[in-house]
Amino acid sequence: MTATWEKRIATFWSEVGEHDAEDATARLSALVAERPAGDPDALFETASLHDYLGEESAAIPVYRAALAAGLSGHARSQALIQLGSSLRNVGDASGAIGVLKEISDDDPLAAAAQAFLTLALHDDDKPTEGLRRALTLLAPHLPAYSRSVSAYAEELGALERIRVIAVGLLVDGDRVLVEEYPANGRHAGFLRLPGGGVQFGETALAAVHREFGEELGVTLDSAHLLGVTENIFDSHGKRGHEIVHVFGVHCRELSQRRSGERVPVRDNDTFVAWHPTASLAAGSPPLYPAGVLDLLARTSP
Repeated sequence: MTATWEKRIATFWSEVGEHDAEDATARLSALVAERPAGDPDALFETASLHDYLGEESAAIPVYRAALAAGLSGHARSQALIQLGSSLRNVGDASGAIGVLKEISDDDPLAAAAQAFLTLALHDDDKPTEGLRRALTLLAPHLPAYSRSVSAYAEELGALERIRVIAVGLLVDGDRVLVEEYPANGRHAGFLRLPGGGVQFGETALAAVHREFGEELGVTLDSAHLLGVTENIFDSHGKRGHEIVHVFGVHCRELSQRRSGERVPVRDNDTFVAWHPTASLAAGSPPLYPAGVLDLLARTSP
């Protein structure tokens, strides 16, 4: 009896180390050719080989194609984890976070997903959240002190440091695009301009372009510096300190979004949406970072 396609795929992976890249690619291509065009399982195996060969940039669009084609079950979870890992390896930690958060806590690969998510959070300048998740993952497996470690992990606060960030002030007529942070047990609801941390060796201008791409999947048409503000605040009982580069930005893609439409932020459990300028000036909920309203007043006609 001819071995099933799945068994022959398993044999391919068990022997892949015995072949060079060209031979491995040829062998998998022959197997993939047996499946219909656009077959999600075939796409997943193709992406996996790219990953295995260190070709993350080539693997990423093929993983996305496999998921869009309806990849399901265990393979879907594997694809999400491997896509998240590849995105992190090419420098898109925010994209990796968004992908890895799609795996539910009851998934058999949830622990693996959390491990890769911890790495992505570290790379995305969120070391405290990454450490919290790592300790929470580890605690149940400790021979003793499990409850203590879990409690301490929950209490972890952000490191006291000065953070340099770049945010974009996108104004369209009488409305402004802001990120919405809902109220929870730690803080009241507030609004914030989209953006994020400036990475080492990166200019603030490059950072605001990158952040809009990573968090919202858009390309800014232009950005110009409006001013630099300093923001010292309380967050979760800890003091925060930010040096904020505020850029006036333009983005046709976002300006085409309707008022009332909410766009998810890829690396956070938040959304961006258009808010009327008048309501922002009223200050309820408050808009951060501090000093943004003054810059907004200067840019308004």
